[in-house]
Amino acid sequence: MNIGIIESYNSGFLDVVPEGESSDYWQIAAIHINGQAYCPTPRLYRSEKVALKLAAQIYDWLADHEGEISNGACNCEKFKLILWQQPKVS
Repeated sequence: MNIGIIESYNSGFLDVVPEGESSDYWQIAAIHINGQAYCPTPRLYRSEKVALKLAAQIYDWLADHEGEISNGACNCEKFKLILWQQPKVS
């Protein structure tokens, strides 16, 4: 049973999960950067490699556009998705 992959990337990490137990499709659960977690619009990708590659590209975009995030969300035209900043749990 595959429950997902957490992969280190730069100073954060990428979190991708399969659609279901026996699914070949994956989705990006979260991108963790600078102590914050961002969840993109849910989409399915044909493999874990594709999902991880896009998650890395989103991470790089976030690193360059942190100032564009307001009220916990931002519209990322480059990838045609919305990113939601998840609140920290204390």
